[in-house]
Amino acid sequence: MAWLRCILHIDLDAFYASVEEVVNPDLAGLPIIVVMGEANTQRGAVATASYAARRFGVHSAMPVGQARKLCPQGVYLPVRHGLYEEHSQKVMDLLRQQTPLIEQVSIDECYADITALQGELDGPQIAAQWQELVKTQTGLGASVGVAANKLVAKMASGHNKPSGLTVVEPGYEAEFLSPMPVGDLYGVGPKWAARLNSLGVMTVGDLAAADLDILRENFGPHLGQDLQERAAGRSSETVITSRETKSLSAERTFFEDTYNRAELWRHIQQMSEELAGRLHKQELLARTIAIKLRFNNWRTITRAITLASPTDLADEIAFAAGGLMRMAWKRGTPLRLLGVRVSNFSETGAPRQLLFPYSYRTR
Repeated sequence: MAWLRCILHIDLDAFYASVEEVVNPDLAGLPIIVVMGEANTQRGAVATASYAARRFGVHSAMPVGQARKLCPQGVYLPVRHGLYEEHSQKVMDLLRQQTPLIEQVSIDECYADITALQGELDGPQIAAQWQELVKTQTGLGASVGVAANKLVAKMASGHNKPSGLTVVEPGYEAEFLSPMPVGDLYGVGPKWAARLNSLGVMTVGDLAAADLDILRENFGPHLGQDLQERAAGRSSETVITSRETKSLSAERTFFEDTYNRAELWRHIQQMSEELAGRLHKQELLARTIAIKLRFNNWRTITRAITLASPTDLADEIAFAAGGLMRMAWKRGTPLRLLGVRVSNFSETGAPRQLLFPYSYRTR
């Protein structure tokens, strides 16, 4: 039977590690750990762990030194952003061949509104067909959630990983969500979960049944009601097929404080190359370049520079970011995070000049 509204959330499983298996089949089934930072040292953090590695207790954001203790036999690989973006694009292009109603929300996940595609096949049958299509055409596994709205579809896709297909039929949203810890509800972060726990709200079902006046008193009139609506599985968000890009950014988090000038410059160059590639793909030029620094006392600053003319060249982005670093960072000061951001876009037909003069902006 066709659903009045049918939304899919498609989440590619252990995406970075799975791509590494696709390009090197000899890695299939091995514990793969993709590392942000230096894969062959104790530095850096785990970006993604394959499911074989997760059985040893390795997980995302874990310091790589700890991962090596848990899984010394693992295959440790550096992040390859360009490769992952290429495979992500293959998946998204494949899905857009099925329907234009695709909303990509990250490199490895998207929503799809398949309401109008239902006919001989209903929504769950189409979802199963797409799941198999992605696997056969790209080699990548995906978990899929099927529901009447985006919120519940998102919750469903994570329910039975990897390669799960979870269907929440209309009218059963609250029942599906009810036993989950309240902190698992999409949009509820750790701070809100802790506050809800202090009010005796431990599960999503507790939140759905909570006194609305108490929720409004503690979270404000609008947020309190929104939380309860979400807990009941109600959401009216639509699939957004295009968004105006306002900025692009790349960051590196260091799980050991970093102060080596050459290493920081290498990260700036890598991030600049990544951003230049993304600008090329979107046919954009950036006029404003910014850096973000977080020190070991968690103080965070940003510095920005506006170029005389826009650019999509990695060398120019890195040159500008390096100049900002010389102004903002005192050599030898340890950093926990370094980021580069580009913004103030124009299309690639815009004229280009030399980088100078600059207009500086700080905050």
